[in-house]
Amino acid sequence: MPATLVLLALGLLGSILMFAGDMLLYFTPGAYDMDGTLRPYMRIMRDVPAGRVRIGGALGPVAAFLYVLGFAGLALVAHGELSWLVWLAAALLALALICGGAYHAQYVYLSVIAKAGREELYDEVAGNIMFVMRFATVPMYLGFVVLGIAVVLGQTVFPAWFVVLTPLVTSLLGLVWMRVPQPARCVLFGGWSNLVFTIMFAAMLVCKLAG
Repeated sequence: MPATLVLLALGLLGSILMFAGDMLLYFTPGAYDMDGTLRPYMRIMRDVPAGRVRIGGALGPVAAFLYVLGFAGLALVAHGELSWLVWLAAALLALALICGGAYHAQYVYLSVIAKAGREELYDEVAGNIMFVMRFATVPMYLGFVVLGIAVVLGQTVFPAWFVVLTPLVTSLLGLVWMRVPQPARCVLFGGWSNLVFTIMFAAMLVCKLAG
């Protein structure tokens, strides 16, 4: 099997594992009302079994490693005079997901302090998570834009319309998922930052195999 297909498949697996990690950490059929802080997650994880939380947190770094391999595969689909744009997007997204795996693992501590009745430590724990999260946010969205531009300009082996299957476009559906009823909101909105990559990697694999 060509290396590109293997790497894209590993990226797909990474997105699925990170999504699974999210759901293990904080999936709930109950209230899922986000307020812009991590307090709602802490309240949810107070009642999530400790073993489930630990596994969910541990999946973050593992998934991040697979994501990086997937983005290496993304770089291999570059094609054209401006193909460096695809390489740049791959590097930005790899950096973002490495940081993502790091702060994902730290969500476990929200559960720890909630279960121990030490919620006065929330500010310290949440502050550290948000600090690392900021390192992921800028390269993530910049990577979305650069990759979208590269696809539209024909700098990949995929047609220009493929941009609709990249996170530049699919991430906008997150605004819709905020308004769907529970428990679908927790699954779709809560996991959408990974599902956009599931869609992208799966679509790339289908296109490569069909071509």
